[in-house]
Amino acid sequence: MADALTGTIRREVGGLVWFEPAQPLGGIGRIVMTTRIGGLSRDPYDSLNLAFHVDDVQERVRLNRLKLMSCVGRGLLDPVVGEQVHGIRVQTVGELHAGTRWQSREHALAGTDALVTVTPRLPLVTLVADCAPVALIDPVQEVAAVIHAGWRGLAGGILDCTMTALADTWGSQPSDLVTWTGPTIGPCCYEVGPEVAEHFPSAVLPRAGDRSSLDLRCAIHYRLTAAGVQAENASGLDLCTSCNPELFYSHRRATRYGQLTTGRQALLLWLEGHDD
Repeated sequence: MADALTGTIRREVGGLVWFEPAQPLGGIGRIVMTTRIGGLSRDPYDSLNLAFHVDDVQERVRLNRLKLMSCVGRGLLDPVVGEQVHGIRVQTVGELHAGTRWQSREHALAGTDALVTVTPRLPLVTLVADCAPVALIDPVQEVAAVIHAGWRGLAGGILDCTMTALADTWGSQPSDLVTWTGPTIGPCCYEVGPEVAEHFPSAVLPRAGDRSSLDLRCAIHYRLTAAGVQAENASGLDLCTSCNPELFYSHRRATRYGQLTTGRQALLLWLEGHDD
């Protein structure tokens, strides 16, 4: 784990444990990557489940979210969460969206897998349990985005759609973008069939029969750099969610052990104010 944590800080506050880059992303973006440690939820969601949609007790999820912000959120607006559907919809949000889908489930931001903002101190949230959480910053135009990137979203073009939204609205250049990818399921644990592997020829290794191992992190890196992101501007926390049950929820691991559901960790990203 030591190599995986290079450039990353592990913090523990109020019983919660999270990871964040040692330096703000692009000099202006603060990231908090939560773990499952320190919340109120009970088995199989124990303990810092941050997702309403997985049939956990809703009040426990709400209290988990409030506890998280009490530990990291001084001076911040209430976070914004989209309804993630493994799609390619990108939504720009601002101060009026603060708190959307944060303390309860709402119809707002339905079918949204990427959030973009230029509003300082507005945390953007993506929830994951094997899919990759991707943070993206344009330090020139001072724009932030979070992306929920599972194989379906990647195959559909969620990364390109997000970068196109930044270019069309703010003139962002791919060569200026800085990205950080959080923990996701690794190729050690991600066996897929040909219907998935065909979308990622540069990121699969053959297994027995027609099965393959998909390296989701490699697929993300390939698509970012193919779009013009500089390789040195793409970093992250290279931990497998399935291999680290003490830290992270994993849908694939839960299924393997016969569990019908599990919790979700979160990546939060916000633009720091100029006077921070």
